[in-house]
Amino acid sequence: MTLKIFSLFCLLLLFSNYDSEANSIQNEIQLKTKVPQTIEEIDFVNNHAFSLKGSYPDSLFIFASKALQASKKINYQEGIAQSLTNFGVYHYQKSNHGQAIDYYLQAKEIYKKEKLFNKSASTSNNIGLIYFREQDFEKALEYHQEAIDLSDENESISNIANYKLNKAIALNRVESFSAALPIYYEAIRDLEKTEEHAYISNAYLNLGNQFGANGQLDSVKKYFDKGLLAAEKTTDFEALSYAYTSQIKYYVVTENPFLALEFGEKSLSNALTSGSIFNISDSYHTVAALQEDTGDLKSALSNLKKHYSYKDSLRQKEQTLEIARIEAKKELENEKAIFDLELENIEKSNQQKRLIIGQLIFLILTVIVLFVFVSKNLKKSKEKNQILSSKNKEIEKLAKNLKELNDHQNQIFSVIGHDLRGPVNSLISTTELITEKQLDVDELSEIMPHLSTEIKRVGVTLENLLHWALSQKEGESIQPNKFSLKQLFNEILASLQYAIDFKQLDFKLDVEENLELFADKQMIEISLRNLISNAIKFTKKGGAISCSASKDKGKIIISIEDNGIGMDSETLQRLNEQTLISKIGTNNEKGTGLGLSLCKGYVEKNKGFLEIESEAGIGTKITLTFENQG
Repeated sequence: MTLKIFSLFCLLLLFSNYDSEANSIQNEIQLKTKVPQTIEEIDFVNNHAFSLKGSYPDSLFIFASKALQASKKINYQEGIAQSLTNFGVYHYQKSNHGQAIDYYLQAKEIYKKEKLFNKSASTSNNIGLIYFREQDFEKALEYHQEAIDLSDENESISNIANYKLNKAIALNRVESFSAALPIYYEAIRDLEKTEEHAYISNAYLNLGNQFGANGQLDSVKKYFDKGLLAAEKTTDFEALSYAYTSQIKYYVVTENPFLALEFGEKSLSNALTSGSIFNISDSYHTVAALQEDTGDLKSALSNLKKHYSYKDSLRQKEQTLEIARIEAKKELENEKAIFDLELENIEKSNQQKRLIIGQLIFLILTVIVLFVFVSKNLKKSKEKNQILSSKNKEIEKLAKNLKELNDHQNQIFSVIGHDLRGPVNSLISTTELITEKQLDVDELSEIMPHLSTEIKRVGVTLENLLHWALSQKEGESIQPNKFSLKQLFNEILASLQYAIDFKQLDFKLDVEENLELFADKQMIEISLRNLISNAIKFTKKGGAISCSASKDKGKIIISIEDNGIGMDSETLQRLNEQTLISKIGTNNEKGTGLGLSLCKGYVEKNKGFLEIESEAGIGTKITLTFENQG
């Protein structure tokens, strides 16, 4: 039983880490197309490139290339070295270790000439990590020692401590744990000066594990306790999880299941607070196994059921994510085929126009000849000219309508393409990293929430696009019936409750209990969900949103009002002209701008009208009015 429990602990080290940093697609495109000119711009592009490591390696390579080109143009040596370092990071992530070392060495030579010793030290540390991955531990030790030697008084204590920990790990492989132990102690003393408790906790726990590997259980308990004490000074779920797991591991190995259960329950509480379904599932499993070991079979069975419940939920989400990825890929392929067909149709249309113009020229010449030689038929010739003029006007009108339709569709495809490209690239990059075994389980767990958010956003975009396409078809089916507005609002708010809670919004709902609307329920639901989502999106954290619905003189009036960022008069005018406007929300939420256009169309099809009142910095109020409601 003890071994059974022990096998669960390695799974508890995974934690979800939500990435708060998101760049807009439009800014990414501007950065990729703009060539930096000044030192400040080069440094900005290089720093941006480095920030993309692990997520978008191909974009990292593009930005580093532009920075290198610009740096060489103005002979900016530090910019050249930083670009070469970014190339090293790119090839390291692609597992091209030989090329990565070549670029690092080139960068290191420039740093040395420019006397940028701390950057040279960081580069040496990176080279050491590559040799460690290649299991050339002696080379790794050499470069980690060099990183320590090159660091000067301006280098941060935490960086130097990191170099020392890497040296200790390599020395443990080259010589022995006893030889590496003083280096571990020295690095920990350095970290203790920083009061960065998460790093301190991690160092203590790693050292405890090293003692455990060498059979020194007394020292294991000592450093596991120190690691726990440091972790409890942070709000870092990952640090706490590692600390609790280490305590469980110790008490399982020392055959004290009751104390192991105590820390297992703490680990479960920590997992529930973090909200990670994976960690909650495994924590319930661990607690169940420990309760079984202590003889509490009833509690063990209850927690085991909860484990399987969360496990099934996690598996379902993984399946949903895979289905969404496949559907998004198919949708992209379909959109490309449609786009190619549109290009082909436009080309055919142009050919037809040229043919028509040729025919018109021929007809005009024929009319002139007939006018000269057949003066008796002047009246008839005039009638023909009038007909030709009318045809020209019709052709011009058709050409104008076709151009407007193509422009509108191109705008939609452009915005949709931008919004889909980011999540798809994230999926492609992640799958490449997984295929190339560059992601361990911890790293994959860290990026999954971000990918999940991106895929959900793609789902909303595709749903809006589908309904927009249906709304463009003539004779779209409308199925009106009476339904409760209060019930509909409650259903919509339940689906959006996470977003409301996340922004800590004050949400008020004032709808008469028995108020019913006669309309197509699906269209009204889609419209209200989009409008409320927009209100959440453009309202700052801690803001307020109110929704109301009432009946007045045979009219039903629905109002959605927020105190968000609002819109200026120019933006309002563009919305009334049916122009798609894609803006970033207050928490970097993205969208296509298709939703509001879809809402307006659906409300009008149900014999209603939509009115927008907004003021920049004050907020927005949207009113839906439906007449002839009895």
